[in-house]
Amino acid sequence: MADGEGTAGGAAADEVLDLVARLAGLLVAGGYEGTVRAEERLTAVAAAYGARAEVTVSAESALVSIDGLSRVLTHTPEIPQLDRVSALKPWLARVTAGHLPVRQARAQLEAIAASPPPYPPWLRVLGVVLFSVGFGVSIQPTWQEAWITTLLGLAVGLIQDGVQRLRRPGWLAPLCASTVVGVVVLTASHQGWVHGGTIALMIPALFVFIPGDAITMAMLELSTGRYTPGSARLAQSLAALATLAFGPVLAAAALGLDQSEVFDQPVAPTLGPVAGWLGWTVFTLGVMLVFGMRARDFPWALAMALGTFGVQLLTVRAFDTLAGTFLAAAAMAAASLLLGRRPRTPPPYVLYLAAFFVLTPGSHGLRGLDAWLGGHPVQGLHDLTQMFALLAAIALGMLTAACALPADRSRA
Repeated sequence: MADGEGTAGGAAADEVLDLVARLAGLLVAGGYEGTVRAEERLTAVAAAYGARAEVTVSAESALVSIDGLSRVLTHTPEIPQLDRVSALKPWLARVTAGHLPVRQARAQLEAIAASPPPYPPWLRVLGVVLFSVGFGVSIQPTWQEAWITTLLGLAVGLIQDGVQRLRRPGWLAPLCASTVVGVVVLTASHQGWVHGGTIALMIPALFVFIPGDAITMAMLELSTGRYTPGSARLAQSLAALATLAFGPVLAAAALGLDQSEVFDQPVAPTLGPVAGWLGWTVFTLGVMLVFGMRARDFPWALAMALGTFGVQLLTVRAFDTLAGTFLAAAAMAAASLLLGRRPRTPPPYVLYLAAFFVLTPGSHGLRGLDAWLGGHPVQGLHDLTQMFALLAAIALGMLTAACALPADRSRA
């Protein structure tokens, strides 16, 4: 077949390649399905137009070849705009069912890729506040945690919005935010305005930058033999955690304080037993605003988050932290995958993103790095070890659930 001549279904090879390559760029930029699932989707789209695609996807790039023509796409993976993820689900269903001509499919895909954020900047800043407060009172249910994470979340939201408006590099926002948060918390602690450890006051406001999903995807890929993308994601995630952890070190140096001021010490809870349930509800609302989830998808995401929280509470009490996290991750993955098969429900990633944060492996890594840099190596090593143990529990739980589920008969 000559370059650009027709394939089955009246679609030219170069048109199919352009469509598959554009989709590959979006999937790599999101990085939310992992390399294996992304390759399956790309080959399925090509097959819908009678083309056989050879696809190789890594953590930050993809190579797509059809009939001797090739495209290479690169992009730094990040959490995608969730309304676009939801819009891709029916688009993929129509394409793979053969209901869309290739040019119409390309036009619709471009419209999805170009769709603006569903919420204005001020609501996204509010989302960071809710994100921070919700997580804060869930891990440390005190009034102190509530008011200080409200203020810090507002500062972080404004910094994030400012960096995006000025089109500065992505790593600048977490570094600036962690430094500002460190200055505020260390000053307040040094002056006696707050009590307890400083790390627990800093992490909730910075949680929006913690790459917990990328860390877990790295462990999933390593567990399934995808060593190159898994190692790349793990290295990228650890670099992001190191950037966040370095901010409080800069803050301590700027204030002339010893790094030992960065420490972790629990305080007695002052909120009731409903704090966790209320906290994760507020947190999920923050996820919706920050990451652009459709409002009609929120009830599903909230049900998944609260369900995961409830399962984790029961299983951790019945067994221990690791076994409980394994079972909670398996339940979360099974529910997300089964619900995601239905045509009218959100895709699995939208369903489990907020629920995944409930398992919080990334916060252990940031706490461990901060404790280590603060001069507490034993505690820091313990938290880092706990992070990797939780990563294994979450990844294996999700893999176990995916393998145990019956095959999706709607996927030909």
